[in-house]
Amino acid sequence: MFSDLYGNLLVAFALLIISAVVAPFLATKRTLAGWLNFLMVAAASVIMLGIGYETVFGGNSLPSKLIAFGPVKIYFLLDSFAGFFAGVIGFMAIMSAFYSIAYMEHYPDYRLRSYYANFPIFIAGMFGIVTVDDLSVGFTIAWQMMTIASFFLVRFEYKKAENVRNANKYLVLMEIAWALILAGTVFISNFGIGDSVHELAAKLGATTGAAPYIVYALIFLGFAFKAGVFPLGQLWLPDAHSIAPSPISALLSGVMIKTGIYGIIRTFFWMVPHTETFHFDGTLWGAIIASIGVVTLFMGTAQSMKQSDAKRLLAYSSIGQIGYITMAVGAALFMFSSNNEFLKLVSLVAIIGAVYHILNHAVFKGLLFLSSGSVLYATGTKDLNRLGGLITIMPVTAVIAGVASLSISGVPGFSGFASKWTIVSSSLLAGSDVLFLVIFGIVALFTSALTLSCYVKFFGMTFTSTGTEWTVQKDIKEVPAIMLAPKIVLTALCLVQGLIPFFYYQAIIGIMQSAKGSIMFEAFRSVDFDNFILSTAMGVSVGVPGIKGLTLAAAFPVIVLAVFAGAFAIAALLRRSGGSEEKLTTTWLCGYQELSNNNRYKDKNMFAALKNVLRWTGGNVKD
Repeated sequence: MFSDLYGNLLVAFALLIISAVVAPFLATKRTLAGWLNFLMVAAASVIMLGIGYETVFGGNSLPSKLIAFGPVKIYFLLDSFAGFFAGVIGFMAIMSAFYSIAYMEHYPDYRLRSYYANFPIFIAGMFGIVTVDDLSVGFTIAWQMMTIASFFLVRFEYKKAENVRNANKYLVLMEIAWALILAGTVFISNFGIGDSVHELAAKLGATTGAAPYIVYALIFLGFAFKAGVFPLGQLWLPDAHSIAPSPISALLSGVMIKTGIYGIIRTFFWMVPHTETFHFDGTLWGAIIASIGVVTLFMGTAQSMKQSDAKRLLAYSSIGQIGYITMAVGAALFMFSSNNEFLKLVSLVAIIGAVYHILNHAVFKGLLFLSSGSVLYATGTKDLNRLGGLITIMPVTAVIAGVASLSISGVPGFSGFASKWTIVSSSLLAGSDVLFLVIFGIVALFTSALTLSCYVKFFGMTFTSTGTEWTVQKDIKEVPAIMLAPKIVLTALCLVQGLIPFFYYQAIIGIMQSAKGSIMFEAFRSVDFDNFILSTAMGVSVGVPGIKGLTLAAAFPVIVLAVFAGAFAIAALLRRSGGSEEKLTTTWLCGYQELSNNNRYKDKNMFAALKNVLRWTGGNVKD
């Protein structure tokens, strides 16, 4: 079925275009239109998942191919790196499209024609961004499909003037990002419209003077805008991601901003010429990118903690998580470009952590936005100060949101821990030779504590505190099963990715070993990863019988869970041995006779002292 990968790619694009044309005509039959959109998007995404499987696991990374669309000819590239991103996009597209079937009933006052016309175009644009192999014609078509379609999806609730203003701002800034990338290519000597990335790299090798620095700077700025790094992300990301319908928010934060990361990695790890006259200063660019990353992860997370709107909290948090990835990408580039063989080895660990966190963040952030969407669907509000007590009313959603919150917080046993630990450990290891990287690692560790505080607030004020019974005047109940299903799938992935990360490590190693043209290609192929990963870098290894090459980072979640399970078992035995009894009584409220909306705990009071200390970071919310 997947023998002709480029042919399959075109079929996937065709299915999405057909869906964009046909589904809007059925929009008056809302459920039917939702099912058609899902089936067509799912069919296209399954094809892309097949391409991802063939390139990642089948060893079928293909060379760039020029495909003609009438008079327009576009280079495409289906290597393992593009296949990985296409697979992530396709999987999350299926989850969001299925969730949309019931969720869009949340908008009885809005017609769905625009939604179902732009949803598949948005997906096609993202597929295009990670598979086109130029920075001009094909790139422009894919970027505009992704940007314009997402603009209409962001402004879906157009009856709210603020939403329209924020959507317009999003469109303008994304077009500026596109212009920056195109402007960067103009400075390449003998640049030609339609040149493949390989051709651009070769011509860049003949470019002299300050021009190469301008090229890399402009392209980085453009893709950094899309990724949402600080301070560029603050200009558009919280406003756009918080106002879009929740399935779109899941795609925007879960996968769309990763296309910016994809562009950064492709530029600084693939578009690097190898000539005697051209010197690519990877240590300079790596230090810059890592520095921007560590500022992004800290600032985004600090601003997230201050939000009262659940979806704005999640949006700012996405900036913080992109910071982890950006820091790891920069650190990997810096270390690999050094003359230190130890750092070169550790750089491989850093890029593995970055790619793994791209996958993990897509899953748990998509899940968080879908969970927030379920709360909005059931209660009609996303204001944390009006929520609370939903754990007894929406128990399935509460458990799902709890798993997602633990995952993004980096708690051992959940998906975020493995990738964050790999990123942080690589920076700490490099500290013996590079002081600023160990400082970055320490900041990242501290920021993980801030992330935990964000999601203690998000989960606590939504599900375990009280308040909804006084502030929401409607009958609240668990969302339909059709909305729970995709969230359950994503929840299971959060657990699998946390408990058996070694499978994903091996897959990522395979991706980097198959994707030709990367500056790390030969290094990944020459290292014996059965005995390396962290064992060579750290001098430690944890072996598990029957599983060769399982590393400390992979085994640690299971070890921690085993320790906790033992501790709970001992606690249960001690408790029973004392013959203690449980008694139910009313909560002591420190002098209040009864709990009501006048004396409940408010958002502004949570971590108030810490928020006051971090007031200088911005993102402050007026009381």
